[in-house]
This record gives sequence, C-alpha cells and structure tokens, in this order.
Amino acid sequence: MLNNNSSAQLLLDKFELKHIREKDPIYFPKELSSSDKEIIINNYIDSEDPNLNYLRLIANIQSSKDKIEITPRTLLKAKRKAEDQESKFFTENSGMIMETAVIFSKSQSEEGTLIRDDLSITATYSAKWIEENQEYPTLLNNFIHLFDFVDLQMRCTLVNKYNEMGVFERFIFTTSQHAYTKGVAFDHKNALSLLQMVGYSNQLFSLGIRLEEVIEWFFQDYLAIEFDTRNFQVTMPSAHSTFLEKCTNIMPALESVLKQFSLYVEEGHIDFELLEIRSEHLIYSNIPSLVKRKYTYGIGEEFKTATFLLFSDQSSLGYNEYLEKSYDNFFELIRNEKLKLKDYPEYHVPRINWLIDNKYLSIDAEENLIFDNVFLVMILYDLYFNEVISYWKYSESERKILDDLEKKNVIELESTLFSRPEQDYINYTLNKSQFNNGLDLRNKYSHSQPKSGDDEKIHNQNYMIFLRLFILSVIKINDDFCTFLEMRKM
Repeated sequence: MLNNNSSAQLLLDKFELKHIREKDPIYFPKELSSSDKEIIINNYIDSEDPNLNYLRLIANIQSSKDKIEITPRTLLKAKRKAEDQESKFFTENSGMIMETAVIFSKSQSEEGTLIRDDLSITATYSAKWIEENQEYPTLLNNFIHLFDFVDLQMRCTLVNKYNEMGVFERFIFTTSQHAYTKGVAFDHKNALSLLQMVGYSNQLFSLGIRLEEVIEWFFQDYLAIEFDTRNFQVTMPSAHSTFLEKCTNIMPALESVLKQFSLYVEEGHIDFELLEIRSEHLIYSNIPSLVKRKYTYGIGEEFKTATFLLFSDQSSLGYNEYLEKSYDNFFELIRNEKLKLKDYPEYHVPRINWLIDNKYLSIDAEENLIFDNVFLVMILYDLYFNEVISYWKYSESERKILDDLEKKNVIELESTLFSRPEQDYINYTLNKSQFNNGLDLRNKYSHSQPKSGDDEKIHNQNYMIFLRLFILSVIKINDDFCTFLEMRKM
C-alpha cells in the first residue's frame, strides 16, 4: 500500500478532493499512521508520472492530524514537482490567452467604456474627465460608478460567484475541498480591477494626488464632517518608501481602521486606550455593522429546491421540446414564453406542482404558468445569483416579502460590515486560515520579512492588491454609515 500510487489518490480523494455529489465512503486500515500517509504521498510525488492535478492538491494541503499530516518539506517538493510539470505541459503557445487592457485616454470625452470580446477586455477612461473632477469624494466614487468595484447594493463585484463559472469549472475540474473556488470570470475581474488600481493611481499621481492621502482624508476628515464621527486615525505608507516597505506598513493601517470601526459600532466612540488593551486578532467575519438586519442569505431545503428549479442551468425544467428557442433556465423560459402544465412531460409535473404549491408559480385564467409573485421571484433571483442581498436596499413592500421568507426559514439575516462572500474574498487574499490556496499576502509581509532582492514589480502588484482591499473597506464603511442614517429617518 505504501508504494501503490492509487493509495495516494485514495487518500487525496477522501481528505482533500472536493466532490460535487456524495460518494461512497473510503476506509483505510486503523494501523495506517500519519507517517505512513506522508510516505505514501512522498512516494507518489517521486513516482514516474504523477498527475498534475493531484500534485497541486498536495502542494496546498493544510496539515491536520485527523486527515493528512504533512511536513513543509513535502509540500515544497510537491510544489516544485507541479511547477516542473507545468513548465513541460504548458508551453509558450498553449492554453487560453486572456487579454485585459486599461487605458486612460486624453482624447476620450465619455467617462468610461468597457469592451468585451471573448476572453479580451478593454476598459478606456477619460483622463480629461478625471482631471476636471478632482474633488476627493468624486475620486473615491469613481471606484463605484466608474470601475464598478461594487454594485448598486454596495456588494463587492470582485468576489467569485458560483453562477459566473462555466459547467466545466463547476463540475469537472479537480479542486480541493479546502480551496477558494474561483473561475475564469474571477480571474478576469481580478486582472481588470488590478489594472484599474495601477492606472488610476498613476493618473492621480500625475495630477499631484496620492490615493493614500485620499484614504487618510476619508477617515480623518470626511467621516467627521458627514457623520459627526470623530477620532478615526490612519497613517498610510509614505510616497518615498519602497513597495516592500509599503506592503509591510499598509496592513497594520487597514487593520487599525477596521478595529476602530468595530469599537465605534460597539461603544459609540473610539477610545484608543481601550483599543490598545483589547488588541485581539482581527477576524473579518466578526467585524460588526451599525446596520441591523443588513445581509440576507438563503438557507434550508425550500430555498435550495425553489432556486434550483427556477434559476439553475442544470434544472431540466428550463428545456421544453415544443419551443424552438432555448433558455438558460426555467425562470427565463416562463418570463418569455406562454406554457401550460400540459406542455410538460409527466415526469416534470411533480416539480412544477411543488413550485405551485409553495406559491412560487401559479396558473392564470388561460392556464398558462406564471409567477405567483413577481417581486418574490426577483428577490430570489438576486439572492441566487449574487449569494447575498442587502435587506435595506429593498423597498418596504419587498422587505415585507423578506420578513415572510425569514419566518418560513427560507432566509436568514446577519449584521456584519462585510458580507460572507466578501469575507471569503478577503481571507483568500490575505491568509490561509480558511482556504489552502489563499494568496497569504498578509502573512508574507507580517510573519516573515520577504527577501529585499525580490522583484520590485511583485511588491508593487501586491501593494495594489492591499490598496484595493483598503478601497473596498472605505466603500463598505461609508455605505454602513449612510444606511444607518437612512434607517434612522424611516
């Protein structure tokens, strides 16, 4: 067993591989020790032709006594073996080419344009418009209205969304059960937003404006003026420091303002002496919000069943043999076509009847299938495709629908600064506490000093990633204060 390659694959299949559907359990002898498991893994890495996907899984294993306990040396060996195979498999002209370009044009009058062509994205922005609108609030609002870092509900658009992934990405690719799930759309958004950060920072710098100073203004001046919220303090990296130094200094600044915000929510003011005494580790999922009942999430079997039948591209209800046109899902079909229950084969009828019985569909006077409550269905549509919705961004009548869904245990509400998808995205970027494929950037610059000889371009890119998270935090904090004020007026 120790020298059998299939043993390693079985170990990874049980403890690491993410399965879409439940599989039969795999049992190992009780005598199989942690050291035996590592021997099996090592032998697999050293074997003549190990599978690249399994090597990637091994390289990202989070060591655990209950599952697979593995040394850093073995992890590094798997990483290097995977990189060696990748260099052989993916030659210069192989694979998909994704092109992303961000241009700041002096001749363009329109504020911004975005052109998508298959796997290519070209975003062009008016340098003249930015030059003519240098007010700090506008410069920050550009991340919302120009660069689309968030949507109209102030949800971060940069997170990975399950329903933006293709079928192959969702069901075919080999993925660790402990990994942050991401697809081509996520990579595209990541590349675009990073280029936006770099280009915009350079554009502002050419106008004598540092984005870091705009962030300092937001916390130290804007919050006091707009919301009478005083005492926020932040010191951003200086203009003259190297990118390595900036990367080292920016995370303490970000964590400081988030801790200040948490304290403000809990105490109603910021007491720096109390902040120093607390000094606990910052957990992004624990950062509270001023806004009660802020985020809504789907829960339970009814939510899963209703949203799958209505919105999933894997739901067979979205196909009807009598129609020439095909639709992505049942929701799109019902919205665009007139169909009766009798137009479906008998084996589909119980599912449609379930939707009728639970008040998601109904039958009109002409016996056509229609939505029982369009507003309810649109709310569920938003929740299914975005994985979270903001309770207070909906009208009073729509919030009543949400209240009814909560009573039926179809949804649940939470009050945090960042939504769950945003929390996952931040953790993926900063550490490996939640995902074994995380970028781990915070730990790279705080727990160990990166080599000063590392490419300055790498530190530059990482700094832009940190700065992007800072901007997201600014947007979320501003929205929290704005929503809180709006609630008080209701």
